[in-house]
Amino acid sequence: MNVVLLVVDSLRARSLARDGGPRTPFLDGLARRTMHFRRAYASECWTLPSHLSMFTGLLPSAHGAHFQSMGYAGSAPTVAELLARAGWRTEVITRNSLFDGTIPGATRGFARNTRVLTDLTGIATPYAFVLALARPRVRRLIERSGFFGSLQKRNREFLTTLARMGLPADRRALDVALERMATHRRRGERYFLFLNLYDVHAPYSPSPASPLRSFASPRGWLENASLPLFLPRVSSHAYLRPGFRMSAYGRRMLRGRYHSAIELMDSKLAEFYRSAERAGLLDDTLLVLTSDHGEAFGDHDLYFHDASVYDTHLHVPLWIRHPDVAPGSCGDVVATRQLFDLFRGVTLGDGIRGTLLDPGARPAGGVALAEHFHYPLTEGLLERYTQNLAAAVVGSQKMIVRREGLCRYDLARDPDERHPEPATVRDFAAACRREGAGTAAIAAAAAHLGRWEATSAAA
Repeated sequence: MNVVLLVVDSLRARSLARDGGPRTPFLDGLARRTMHFRRAYASECWTLPSHLSMFTGLLPSAHGAHFQSMGYAGSAPTVAELLARAGWRTEVITRNSLFDGTIPGATRGFARNTRVLTDLTGIATPYAFVLALARPRVRRLIERSGFFGSLQKRNREFLTTLARMGLPADRRALDVALERMATHRRRGERYFLFLNLYDVHAPYSPSPASPLRSFASPRGWLENASLPLFLPRVSSHAYLRPGFRMSAYGRRMLRGRYHSAIELMDSKLAEFYRSAERAGLLDDTLLVLTSDHGEAFGDHDLYFHDASVYDTHLHVPLWIRHPDVAPGSCGDVVATRQLFDLFRGVTLGDGIRGTLLDPGARPAGGVALAEHFHYPLTEGLLERYTQNLAAAVVGSQKMIVRREGLCRYDLARDPDERHPEPATVRDFAAACRREGAGTAAIAAAAAHLGRWEATSAAA
């Protein structure tokens, strides 16, 4: 069995499930072709720790790849390492700088690293003008933000790379994947391809070939002129500092760009899927389409993806196509870090037995655990953002552990998590039992919450 993992960076589930969101006919119809997990949760709110949880099956506290380390140095093998040792061809295809080889351990086990970047040569003059306006702010962002590694911060040429990262390129990345799949098929080689698709990530490109809107309308002029003011602010943790304000126009503009980028991604994924299916490339391949985290646009006073264990960042879409598993829809809570066991099972183990594709292996009500480790090197943050966080979800019950105490949410009644209820772990477990959640799920959540409660109290 081959494996293709498509991660649409920053794609939150709530934008796909609510009226007024983007139009996504392909993704809407995937439940008829795949197993659709409607309540999948990431393990962290940003790219590095979330991916390493998928690659190792571990929580961030166990694998250690997060803001306070900026790399993976753990002894647990990644799924790419396991498959490479067993003879699979392993490759990462992306333009995301976290997977460019400068972040220690982030691509461990991938024998081939293909970067798909659009060339800046000959780009339109308006984009060059916007880049020039944003250049000083972006340089400060690279130096101060936790989203970049030390080698990137010291590289003066990285600013140009970052500008190229802002140009849409995922259609080319998907074309590369199709070419690799066909080549491996022709050669009789087994393979594991991982794509981090970046067009939905900030700057949320609303056009097929540019992060700018057309200048043919007043809206386009206003939005393009606003980008150098808004994007560097939300990308540099400014919303975590005192006095931050975002206008209603700014929120609408960013969310509108995001939804436009999702609609464009939907068409790219549809084309990829149709091409792979027509060529028979999915006949012996496990295809997983998911996200590493969501995105905020003023939710809980947050933007981008940081400082959060709220559902706007943790609840992600998940579709899995296995040639021998009938399509369907699953409302159980699952965690994307369970993908590690699925990948290992279908390639090196007992197939889907014991994985999230095995209905008998999902505890009643389901359970997802999450953590967030804050970035300690950013100065001037509000005190509530200078702490590590943890969360657990069982059924419709969710609990968050923070320095100020524990709070419970009933996600069925309060899906936006606006009404926290002070509670104990025992209260949370009792609410889960009333809903009929399984003993194993409740026990896993209670143990996780108890560990973090003790850690928070000691801090």
